[in-house]
Amino acid sequence: MSRRALPVFLLVLVVLAGVPAPTLGQEATAYIDDVTVSPAQPTPGERFTLTTVVVNAQNSQANLEVTDVFVRTAGGTRDLARIEDLGVIPPGSDLRIPLSVRLEEQGTYDLRVTVVGRSDGQTQRLQYPVVVRVREGGPQLSVEVGDAVIGTDTPVQVTVSNGEEDVARNVRLSLTGDSATVENDTRVVPRLESGEARTFQFSVNPATDESELIANLQYTTADGNARTATASAPLVAEPLREEVRLDASVGEGARPAIDVDVTNLGNAPLEDLVLTVRDGDSVVLRKPVASVPAESERTVQLNVSSVDRATLDVVAAYETGGQDGTAETSVEYVASPGEIELTGIDVELEDGDVHISGSASNVGLSDAQSVVVRVVPTDGVVPARPYKEYFVGSVPASDFASFDLYATVDDDVTTVPVEVTYLTDGTERTVQTEVDVSGLSDTADQNSGSGLDSTLLLVGGVVALIVVVGVGIFAYRRR
Repeated sequence: MSRRALPVFLLVLVVLAGVPAPTLGQEATAYIDDVTVSPAQPTPGERFTLTTVVVNAQNSQANLEVTDVFVRTAGGTRDLARIEDLGVIPPGSDLRIPLSVRLEEQGTYDLRVTVVGRSDGQTQRLQYPVVVRVREGGPQLSVEVGDAVIGTDTPVQVTVSNGEEDVARNVRLSLTGDSATVENDTRVVPRLESGEARTFQFSVNPATDESELIANLQYTTADGNARTATASAPLVAEPLREEVRLDASVGEGARPAIDVDVTNLGNAPLEDLVLTVRDGDSVVLRKPVASVPAESERTVQLNVSSVDRATLDVVAAYETGGQDGTAETSVEYVASPGEIELTGIDVELEDGDVHISGSASNVGLSDAQSVVVRVVPTDGVVPARPYKEYFVGSVPASDFASFDLYATVDDDVTTVPVEVTYLTDGTERTVQTEVDVSGLSDTADQNSGSGLDSTLLLVGGVVALIVVVGVGIFAYRRR
């Protein structure tokens, strides 16, 4: 027998093997022409279709009534799929019969399609062999889960890899979990090329210590068939552990910043973190801060501008593991901005007015600008020329500049108010000093008494000189 005739012979044997004994001697009037598989290589769990073409021969003397069509594995007794009462096939006609089948595991399956019918009162049993290969074809999935804490967003990566020769179209990936919430749980891409791999990021919030994540991929093959692939991964979460420490220190300079160390010793990140500095019941400043990961530390610098000296409270408010929390500490804050003091003050009478001179000294650690010294008019005190006020200008840190002021002062006035205004760190400040002028009247009286005595001495000297000259002339004439 030739090699070409062998399949035909085998097919005849298969058909004849299914024919009941009373019909073995009769001519076959029906046969299975073909069985097709779509998709040709299904994936595990994917439904595929076996389409069977049953033909009633032209020379048949009667119709073929198809009563049963079923699929089993070779030698098996369990139906993988079955349909009944499919109708009548007249002589010279055929009937296409689809059966939906699903195989859960990959591998090569040797199947048998069996058709049972009745013709002219006789039962005909037809059988056709089909080999189906089930494999993990198409894009493959892998799920990677990061460290998880109950009530905390956990990063999950799902990688889709297309190792097939054909492109996958209309790719739709979704991630679900029992006892876990997936934020934005679906990703869609138009196509995944052959050899291409893409990783998608998900955020999962577990509600219990153990749950399961399931990634589901839907796509369309190059020949238009819709397919599905799945992958799963366990999600094991730790109970929330919260421990936050807050330390604060003051830096250096005229207006030092407060350095705050936020230490997260817990197993969940600190989110929505806000640092607040308080002076008693007053809020000095409030600053939002980026998240602090679990078991890590972040240093934040807070610039304080409205406080010179105070005990400040630093409070951190945050959310971790779905719960709100706070931590706080305190710090002694001392600033040394530019500060003007009047030093080396000297007073004297000059043409009836009080002349005040001295130095505007900057005892702070930053420059003072627009320094002006002036006499403040009050009862008995009137600013006088040439310097009712004196513009000193800028005084660098730890430096000084001289000034001069004049005032007309009544005799009963003991102090002259002197005011200093200046800018430091953008803030205007005013300081007033009382200059003692009580000793000037005594000095004036003493100076007045000395002048009278000198006049008397001068007159007495002149008289004495006249007497001496007269006596001399008298004595000369008597010789």
